[in-house]
Amino acid sequence: MAKFIEIEAKSILQKQKYRDGWFWNRYNLNPYRGCQFACNYCDAITEKYLVHRDYKDFSRIIYVKNNAPKVLEKEVKKLRPDVVAMSGVTDPYQPAEKKYELTRKILEILAKHGFPVHIGTKSDLVLRDTDLLQEIAEKTWCTVSLTIVTFNQELLPHLEPFASSPERRLESIKKLNEAGIQAGVDFTPIVPYLLDSSDNIEEVIKRASEHAKYILIGAAMTLRSNQRTRFIELLNKNFPELVEKYENLYGEQESPPQAYIARLNKCAFEFCKKCGIKNYIPPPTFERPLKENFEVANLLLLIAFFKEFNSANPYSAWAYHKASQNIENLTDSIREIYEKGELIKIQGVGTSIVKIIEDYLTNGSSERLDKEMNAW
Repeated sequence: MAKFIEIEAKSILQKQKYRDGWFWNRYNLNPYRGCQFACNYCDAITEKYLVHRDYKDFSRIIYVKNNAPKVLEKEVKKLRPDVVAMSGVTDPYQPAEKKYELTRKILEILAKHGFPVHIGTKSDLVLRDTDLLQEIAEKTWCTVSLTIVTFNQELLPHLEPFASSPERRLESIKKLNEAGIQAGVDFTPIVPYLLDSSDNIEEVIKRASEHAKYILIGAAMTLRSNQRTRFIELLNKNFPELVEKYENLYGEQESPPQAYIARLNKCAFEFCKKCGIKNYIPPPTFERPLKENFEVANLLLLIAFFKEFNSANPYSAWAYHKASQNIENLTDSIREIYEKGELIKIQGVGTSIVKIIEDYLTNGSSERLDKEMNAW
């Protein structure tokens, strides 16, 4: 049984330097630290995120930010509304939420102040807050991503021992979309030698496509510090025949080789195309000043997403991220800058990106995006 420790948070919203091109968020928010679902592939136990003394306590000791709603109420008044991702290093709908209801209280505040939201969870408890998610979706923008990595009942106890069943998650996706709340599947991670077969990839995508608006492909699992230690222990105990394969695949690196990830991405993309489902979350469309600037910035991030997905290189489109950020921060209209012939003066905007912007502002579409989206 998990132990709950109530703590006082000094701050609750973490602002990212760059908008995320997968989840579209500018802010991160974690009402809890630690997660009772104890998924054995999770990287939240790495030193980068861990607040526990022992990583083994991550699922046994849950820190509850009891004052999170009060702190958030103060913070949102000082910030421009933008997408808030819940949660990065914990699940906002883990069993602790039934008792503390911090996520619901936080959603009430975000709805009141007009902040868009992206929820990431493995729990059908998210349906409890359908009313608030509907309100946010109607006022601004809302999407919910439920993780599904397999339907294999033999593997799930080893990988996700305490999460809601994937069938219940899929049913939640169906109900959310029926309620007008955009919902899809986060197929992250694809665990090597356990979940990377074409049969498993096809099954997840095919079943997801029946109800989901999109499916995100998170490619292969990382192995970092404590995460590596824990997962190798799992393999030694339950899948000893895979230990050497993992050593050969990862070596001393945190991620598998780029060629391996690219192969998985291509396989998944082909199944998404076959099943008629997007492999990305459509950019947010909420109202804001200089909306056309925001649309151009999102276009560049979407191109970056596909460049990175196709190449399996997270750094292959860094220029697009920087250009997107600078355009979003402009105080002048991107169209007026274009009409003056001064797009090239925007920091980080080179000749190739100028052409993309001109194409979009002239035609309302992007040949470059179409090319990247159909690279395979």
